[in-house]
Amino acid sequence: MKVLISVWGDPERWDDVNYEYSGKSKRSKDAIDLVREVERPDKVVIICVDTLADNHIYSYEALYSNPYYPDIKSIAESVIKNFCQNQFGFEPDKVIVGYGVGEFEKTIFIGDAQDFYYQVLKELALFFGEVLDENEEENNIEVVLDITHGINYMPTLTYRALREILGIFAYSFKVRLKVLNAEPYIRQVRPEKLSIHVIENMKILPYLNAYNTDERPIEPREDYKRIGRIIDNFLSQISYNRKNIRFFLSAFIHALPVFVISYMIGTSTLKDWLKSISQKFEEFILVEAKGKIEVRRISKFGTEFANLVKAYLVSFILERLGFSKKTDVPLDDIKNIKRKVFGKLDVESNRIDKEISDIQNLSNIPQNYQSYIQILGGNLSNNIDKRNFFAHAGFEHNVIELRKTTNIELRINNQLKQDAENLLEGALAKI
Repeated sequence: MKVLISVWGDPERWDDVNYEYSGKSKRSKDAIDLVREVERPDKVVIICVDTLADNHIYSYEALYSNPYYPDIKSIAESVIKNFCQNQFGFEPDKVIVGYGVGEFEKTIFIGDAQDFYYQVLKELALFFGEVLDENEEENNIEVVLDITHGINYMPTLTYRALREILGIFAYSFKVRLKVLNAEPYIRQVRPEKLSIHVIENMKILPYLNAYNTDERPIEPREDYKRIGRIIDNFLSQISYNRKNIRFFLSAFIHALPVFVISYMIGTSTLKDWLKSISQKFEEFILVEAKGKIEVRRISKFGTEFANLVKAYLVSFILERLGFSKKTDVPLDDIKNIKRKVFGKLDVESNRIDKEISDIQNLSNIPQNYQSYIQILGGNLSNNIDKRNFFAHAGFEHNVIELRKTTNIELRINNQLKQDAENLLEGALAKI
């Protein structure tokens, strides 16, 4: 599957230019026309920003008399779709409208600039999930990112979000990323042609980071602390569980298969949280007509929101491969997750292989659960050895219990579960 992603500013300001790419040339207002012809993507995504509505906002008399943020987003999206249809004869498969900042001719947008990153991270993650759900046999992801017309913070934050998403998909997909950028157009010079350059073309390796943070997925901005209690009540109502998200991500990052499967969270639950939190975020956007229309975001996304998006992606991969949350974890599941997910990681893969081999060589596993250390003839400790916990891929002998009925199954020792959770959370970088 090949996806073309373009980051756009205001397309109505662009001039016709002769673009050259991969031995072909085409006169157009944007590189996307020629890139589509050469790359032949399966899907096209255009990322813009809500400030794009500035030039069109007074065309909507009702909006000026009764400002409403979803309408502003709709205007920005329509600008992109209409331009594509009129200029290139196609409509993108997805238009992502990010949250912008700055003062313009008719509007002022106030908020945290990083909100753009979090919005793009979430929207791209959900988009890839939906497309891959439609293509169950797809094992390859190729992304072409064109940043020719991205402005200010947009290319940097889009690239950051995309690399994080693709790094997670790389655990189970073959993933490549190509980044394109055309030469700058200088109006005083009016160059005859602009070459589109490949500034990055690489295979993406598995990578995931997550953080132990005190931030909620959305936080009040500095002057609006009063909405903190509203946020807490809202998160409680949707049963949002930030602790389990951290345990799950940490187990995955450190390749601890029993804990990954034990702490799995369903993609449907994670998607519901993402959508509910995003909706609440937009409820905290105030729009007022004060001569200019002022769009003020009184909340901002926190680092915990990125953890939630990443948990969704990890869960999506695992469910796609046939895994589900289990308290009693079959040894066959551990073998499969090692092969299908952690197999690209030599150190982690070898570590898990050694633990599987040791368990398979045990001849005295009882039918009822017993601690691993006792099966080996040792005495159960009330503490987990931190070094052994991570060095042995979570198969620390005190925290793991085993039984053998038809198959060998493993579970977490409930008496030491909280200690294990503390280790998992403590292994994430604190910010």
